[in-house]
Amino acid sequence: GPRPLYDARRAIARARAMCGRGVYQLGTGDIDSDGDDPRDCFGFAVCELFGIKRHRPGFNRGSWATVSDDLNCNSALEDAHHGGELFAIVTRPEPGVLLAYPTIRLPGHERPWIGHIAIVVSAIRALEWDSSRPDYSLLDVVHCHGPDGRRPGITRGDGSPMNLHDHNWPKPENRTWMLRVLP
Repeated sequence: GPRPLYDARRAIARARAMCGRGVYQLGTGDIDSDGDDPRDCFGFAVCELFGIKRHRPGFNRGSWATVSDDLNCNSALEDAHHGGELFAIVTRPEPGVLLAYPTIRLPGHERPWIGHIAIVVSAIRALEWDSSRPDYSLLDVVHCHGPDGRRPGITRGDGSPMNLHDHNWPKPENRTWMLRVLP
């Protein structure tokens, strides 16, 4: 499929420029989202910032896949672990890296716990990084987050929501991963 239109440096600049804008709406956002259009975390942090179309026929196909042909947190993580078409796992944070955790579905629960993704815009406070015990609060991120209808949806903060997620969901298959978008 097509390669990303923008590199990490441009994605970071675009993320910073969008802080304080946008409306969060789960399941929305794509390569052409702009201004105050609705978008979710993935539509913003990957599709819009890196210029990658959300619908991608043939993407993430395999026995491991929970989502194929479309981009979201699960398909990105699965691609990084299995195919490596668009995403790769990294162990050291740096600007342009994505922090992502998957959607979690549990038997007996009607609603899933939705995944999330954010872009790292600075890692200057992460001088001594322990990849076996990452502290995402040391990273400055920009992300689009809810609840649905939140204005502004796009904000800047630190990665501490990922720490909380990993504390609440400690199983390896549910944890936060750092991803790089492949050129």
